[in-house]
Amino acid sequence: MQANSISVDPTGLIRALRRSAFYQNQIVETGRAEASEPEWGEPERPILAAVEEALHSTGIDRLYSHQATAFDLADAGKDLVVTSGTGSGKTLCYNLPVLQRLMQEPAGRALYLYPTKALAQDQLGKLEELAPQGVRVSTYDGDTPRGRRPAIRKNAHIVLTNPDMLHLGILPNHTSWARFLRNLRFLILDEMHAYSGVFGSHVALVVRRLLRLCEWLGSRPQIIACSATIRNPADLFEALTGRKGELVDRDGAPSGRRYLLMWNPPMIDEEQRRSAMTETSRIVESLARGGARTLAFSRSRVGAELVLSYTRGYLQEGAPGLADRIESYRAGYTPEDRRRIEKRLFSGELLGLSSTNAMELGVDIGSLDAVVMNGYPGSISSLRQQSGRAGRGARDGLAILVAHDDPLEQYLVKHPDLLMFGKAEAVRVRPSNPHILTAQLRCAAHERPIAPHELERFPPNAIEVLEEMEEGGLIERRAGLWFHPSHGSPAADVDIRGAQRQYVIECDGEVIGSMEEWRAYQWGHEGAIYLHRGEQYLVTCLDFDGLRVVVEPVQVDYYTQSLTDTSVWPTAEAEKRALGSGEIRYMGLRVTATVTAFRRTSLPSNAVLSVEPLDMPSYTIETLGLRIDLPAAPSAEQQQQWTDGVHALEHLMVALAPLIAQCDPRDLGSAYYGVWPDTGRPAIYVYDSAPGGSGISEELFARTMEWLGHVREQLESCSCKDGCPACIFTPRCPYGNEGLDKSSGSRVLRRLLVP
Repeated sequence: MQANSISVDPTGLIRALRRSAFYQNQIVETGRAEASEPEWGEPERPILAAVEEALHSTGIDRLYSHQATAFDLADAGKDLVVTSGTGSGKTLCYNLPVLQRLMQEPAGRALYLYPTKALAQDQLGKLEELAPQGVRVSTYDGDTPRGRRPAIRKNAHIVLTNPDMLHLGILPNHTSWARFLRNLRFLILDEMHAYSGVFGSHVALVVRRLLRLCEWLGSRPQIIACSATIRNPADLFEALTGRKGELVDRDGAPSGRRYLLMWNPPMIDEEQRRSAMTETSRIVESLARGGARTLAFSRSRVGAELVLSYTRGYLQEGAPGLADRIESYRAGYTPEDRRRIEKRLFSGELLGLSSTNAMELGVDIGSLDAVVMNGYPGSISSLRQQSGRAGRGARDGLAILVAHDDPLEQYLVKHPDLLMFGKAEAVRVRPSNPHILTAQLRCAAHERPIAPHELERFPPNAIEVLEEMEEGGLIERRAGLWFHPSHGSPAADVDIRGAQRQYVIECDGEVIGSMEEWRAYQWGHEGAIYLHRGEQYLVTCLDFDGLRVVVEPVQVDYYTQSLTDTSVWPTAEAEKRALGSGEIRYMGLRVTATVTAFRRTSLPSNAVLSVEPLDMPSYTIETLGLRIDLPAAPSAEQQQQWTDGVHALEHLMVALAPLIAQCDPRDLGSAYYGVWPDTGRPAIYVYDSAPGGSGISEELFARTMEWLGHVREQLESCSCKDGCPACIFTPRCPYGNEGLDKSSGSRVLRRLLVP
């Protein structure tokens, strides 16, 4: 495809892709959402002249209906949550009422929370442009020079920060922030949908710590939250803040036509498809050659790096001048690397960016023509967030979902209406998680002794957790109050993103990146290939004591994947019920995982070259999950075949669980046993991968029959004979997909569903 041959009009992009040499009828479905006209609104409450003048200076002369409604509610003192589409102007829903109040009350203050530093920095410039003269705005995060921090605390009317800095830097030092908190009038939670799982559960308790200190100092900040479209915005707002908020969910912003292509890679043999990463890279290459600005999303860091590497390689063959205009972006890069990439992106120098979901949130990266998703991002909400980055506002946009050869994504290809017209998922948090609650109550007690009446703002099990902490010496009770037993803040020991300790990645003594501890176990072992900005590095040393991963540059034609062996043991049973001729139990579990080996996989064919054993330490978590007790084998002679069927069923159950639990597949773990000792019957465990549990398995327990219905449909509709990646094979299998029996899996499932 020649340069400049692709029109940036989405229909032109689609036609050009169909003409591409690599195209083999991969587009299996095309969805289109029609453009919509703006719905304007006029606030009933007057906007101050200075604020209105500031609006006009930025080119805004009218408000959309949701902006006007939000202004009226907020100006009346209501807590509220606004949910609308990407690029719909949600920020004005809180900026207008905040600026209005600050102009009326110059001593007032506002705290804006964003899930990332990048998003706060992006919003800073826009807010400075909008703010009337005299309103001082500043970011306050880990990158803020220490010499500037006292002036920000003293002088800034609006402070933009993130939950991490609130947890680590502001609340433990609240005496330095007393004046700011005493005058705090607004707390803003932007991109509220990002606060899910472990991170969201921590944030819910960090917010309660903040509100508790504000109440002590005599303030009660009004809370405004903004979110992408999710199923439960009002419930999530209450879970995060402990308050009920007014819901504004009618989106008055205009939108262009939105195209969503379902792209299924072609078969390369009877049971295997071409790599989704290859397809994604070819699409990005073609779009780049035509001058279309494209953002490619991958679910993992490795995926983002491989898409970059493949795309540059394809461009080097036919358009070498464009290869340097493709970059990658993900967590783990140094701040300097991230700033350089962002600068090239914002300036329009880059034609393509291969990213993880680090670019999913609302950072304004200018006009994009297309978004390519290397695999289902894990939820309908995320899919819409990612696809909405193309053609923002009234511009037309194209999004392409490239399906992986796995059961979940092949199921979605067969049922595209689930993605095109299905409801967005609910976002769940579980602040009652005892691991999270223990950590946050320690922090709260350090900031100010906890009185019994204050427990009303915390989850119902707070009193039980405090009593256990008291018995364990983590907290002391004196004069009816709970005190933290030492002067040092425990906040530094609590990672609210659940990321564990960080390992630095060193090459020739220079730090080139970082990774969390669990990633170091799985991706930083000796012999692993670490991918960084399109370059390959061989891991030569994993230093557990020094928290280092030492690498050296290499050029190889393979990548690596770790294999993990998991053992599960029940700790407590919460609930059980009959399930056909078996049972299902919701219970506490102790899960021990050991990385036992790693697989070398060739590029780009994805053929397995070798499996290398590893000697690695284990790690253990306490969590929540399910045990499904299955029917016993019909006879001793059929025991092995039956066990292989149980193994196949385990693979498919955990693969399709996200359809019910509306979670990322990586949020779940699983294990199977041919015979469980306590029952003498086969068992399958499916559990939350987050320590303490995140509520996912509880949803699976409530909707088990619907879950198993999807499993049965996918298993019986797959045309393969003995199993394939679209039904029972998975790259996560520690046994390399050995010991699987598809037909026996069907028989086990049928027996399970019939009493």
